[in-house]
Amino acid sequence: MAKLTDPDAPRVLAVSARDPQAAVQACVRLAERLERSPGLDPDDVAATLAHGRERFAVRHAVVGADSGQLARALRRSALTPRPLPGAGADLVIDLGDGSGLRGTPDLPQVAEAIAYAGDLDFPAGADRLAAGEAAVLHGTVQWLASLGVRPVTVRGRGTAAPVAAALRGELPLREALLAAATETPAPAAPSVAADAVVLHLGAGPEEALVLDPLSPASVAHAFAALWEHGADVDASLGREGRRVRLPGYPFQRGRAVDEPAHGLRPLTAHEQRWLFHDLVRSGSAAEHTLAATASFRGPVPTAAEADAALAALLELHPRLRTRFTRHAGRWFARDAVEALAVTVVPDAPGSPAGERVRAAVVGASFAGEDLPLVRCALSPAGDGWAAALALYAPVAGDAAPQELLASWAALARDAHADGAAPAALATL
Repeated sequence: MAKLTDPDAPRVLAVSARDPQAAVQACVRLAERLERSPGLDPDDVAATLAHGRERFAVRHAVVGADSGQLARALRRSALTPRPLPGAGADLVIDLGDGSGLRGTPDLPQVAEAIAYAGDLDFPAGADRLAAGEAAVLHGTVQWLASLGVRPVTVRGRGTAAPVAAALRGELPLREALLAAATETPAPAAPSVAADAVVLHLGAGPEEALVLDPLSPASVAHAFAALWEHGADVDASLGREGRRVRLPGYPFQRGRAVDEPAHGLRPLTAHEQRWLFHDLVRSGSAAEHTLAATASFRGPVPTAAEADAALAALLELHPRLRTRFTRHAGRWFARDAVEALAVTVVPDAPGSPAGERVRAAVVGASFAGEDLPLVRCALSPAGDGWAAALALYAPVAGDAAPQELLASWAALARDAHADGAAPAALATL
């Protein structure tokens, strides 16, 4: 069986630029580089493009097994300039009825899902084969997610419906596999926009966008199509490669650089470096998330008091109002005016309050478009309450999360008629 890691497997070169003319020039310059240096490893070129370049709105992607094929494909692609895109279409993964895959992909996520299914206790008469097929689907979509394929929803029919629900977060995997084995109905997928990009797994209608994980060529062409549709996928396909010197961005001489829209400012070098790392290289903001927790004695602030205290904190530290957003394919920062709500976590006897509030503020990523870069949560805890604050390091400045949390607690205490003196701050 052919594998993505085979030396002669197709590679994807993903190119982007701010406007159609610059994108064409980028394709031509990269083709010239490959023609001058036919010994360049395509894996190195693909990895450099995928992990070392900012991602712009106008995109080209080509497929080839060696430098010669890729250079020719780049020149052909340059003959068809891509238009400036409008709003990005939603991506949907369609599992079909579960029969589209004609084998078991050799992927670690698939092996893990199959092993999990093998350890389950099924009722008498259950179709273990159907559960195994559902596990393969689940593992394959998890593998796609590891390469940046992140749909707005996943849908499926028949035995694929339960695993689609699990991938949407509506069913635990165990329940989904049992449902597939016993033909138990599963929640229906939400409706999607008519212009959504639908990626069919394994098989699909004629002219549809299909990805067969058993075919390296199918995977490469699907990733190229997803890139051109605006999805920020890892076009290196997970193959290892080292950084190599490639032509830089083709800036347009004699043309005015587009001014950002009103209310937007360019990212600072610090913001750009960290956001690029978290969005493109790691796919997570976990290593740049700062958090603190604390315990307090006395009455729990009301939601309105907690929200007012957070608003006051943002007035004292305007950098915390920053949000990152995209305009015309470029990233900018803006000063958000939207009010933020403090998450109130219900009491849960037997569950440490500090752990509950910390999970509430660090569970989601800060690296994304128009996301608040500070979060706060509180929860009752015995005769007092616990609170946590998390923020994205690029906007923290000199402020430590412990200090910000203490300041917020003091503001909440002032807003509360009875007051509550903070206990010693405990950072987890």
